[in-house]
Formats: sequence, C-alpha cells, structure tokens
Amino acid sequence: MLATAERHHPEGALGVVEIIWHRPADPEACDGDCDYHLLVCGDPGISVPGGITDVPENLTEPGQRWCTACLTGT
Repeated sequence: MLATAERHHPEGALGVVEIIWHRPADPEACDGDCDYHLLVCGDPGISVPGGITDVPENLTEPGQRWCTACLTGT
C-alpha cells in the first residue's frame, strides 16, 4: 500500500521516536520532490515528506505503525 511517513517526536524527545504511515490522498501527484502531501485521513498533511513508498498493511517493524484512519480509508 502506498504511504508517506510522519516522523512523530513527543515533546522533549530527541531523534525519531515513532514513524506513522499515512496514505496520500493523491499518490499520482507525487513526483518524488514534493513539499506537501494531502492525506486520506484528512489530517492537516505532512510537509516536506520523504516521498511515497510501498508499505505492507500488516506492518511489524518496531517503532512504526499505520494511521488507523488512513488504513481503513475513512
């Protein structure tokens, strides 16, 4: 499933703590040099994303998870 990463840093934490994967609303619009992605979940979006990559739906990587709303498409 095509997704873009949100790097979540809790207040006071140094470094990447958690990666939350979001589905882009219009993946065809990504040319790999995007400044902003609109998201399926309707969250404000991710500025300066790392591009779009194929991420398994049953993600098992430590420190990574799917945005629930993006995964279900609501």
